[in-house]
Amino acid sequence: MGNWWTDITPFAFEYVRKEAFWLFLLIPCVVIWFLYRESKGFKEINLPSTANFGEQKFSWTALFRYLNLFLFLFGISFVILALARPHAPQDIDEFNKKNIEGIDIVISMDVSGSMLAEDLKPNRLEAAKEVATQFIEDRPTDRIGLVVYEAEAYTQAPLSTDHDLLISLLDKVQPGQVVGGTAIGVGLITAVNRLIESDAKSKVIILMTDGQNNSGDIMPIKAAQVAKEMGVTIYTIGIGQDGTAPMPLFGGMSSNIPVEIDEKLLTEIANMTSGKYYRAKNKTELKNIYNEIDELEKSKVKVLDFKISPPEKYYGFLLMGIMLILGHKILQNTLLKSIP
Repeated sequence: MGNWWTDITPFAFEYVRKEAFWLFLLIPCVVIWFLYRESKGFKEINLPSTANFGEQKFSWTALFRYLNLFLFLFGISFVILALARPHAPQDIDEFNKKNIEGIDIVISMDVSGSMLAEDLKPNRLEAAKEVATQFIEDRPTDRIGLVVYEAEAYTQAPLSTDHDLLISLLDKVQPGQVVGGTAIGVGLITAVNRLIESDAKSKVIILMTDGQNNSGDIMPIKAAQVAKEMGVTIYTIGIGQDGTAPMPLFGGMSSNIPVEIDEKLLTEIANMTSGKYYRAKNKTELKNIYNEIDELEKSKVKVLDFKISPPEKYYGFLLMGIMLILGHKILQNTLLKSIP
């Protein structure tokens, strides 16, 4: 039962049935009835002594009657606390857990120089980073990694649930960290490699690019076949408006560059792995794409808010209440036993 004093300290607990506290309204009713009864001045013969027939300045009997009243009131109070079903505050968290089956996700992001085009505001890369950051924040239970690629690819962040670190590393991504170009196959196979040791039942790659495969010694379709064999779902995103897009130059100048997204290739990669191809012509569309992927790849909850009633601590209150009421009855039928 633990420390006996802790078990009967009301403020150390939380209560399941707080409506039981309305019963405390009985306390003033009992006090009023007692005071009314005392004010009537009932004559009593106390047993076994007849000493109370005379005049007394101080009455031990009256004192014991008041003490006995307090015993009864405290006894009722402890019984009411027991009815309110107390439990220790920390117990509730231990019994309200969810067993969540997370998803392993790798974001493979094209960071070639063309990602600085300003058809998405402020530019394609910054828009992609901003939307990806929100996606990461909205999936706290999943392991997420980040691969970036130009003509070569590298892992910016391995699979992790440390999303604060992941977002910090994502924010530092800039073009020009490796050889220029767009190696979609290399970016994809690098992301696949991050999932080789994954034991998650759902494995996902989000592949973003604004161009065509023009570098690398890994063909994108070959990388997609490897992903398919591993049970990885690939969602591909083509970033950029139709026609041309403004590209900043030195000295505040800009030039329009053609938008050349290999939509046929990206669609084939997605279809091979039961994924889907998306086209984002502005930041709003990009946000909607990530929202749709978020809905399609929800973490599976094996136990939905599985709640077990926390262990209750009523026994200390109930025992104390019974003892006090029993003590009240003993005094009433011995020292305070009287004949009206």
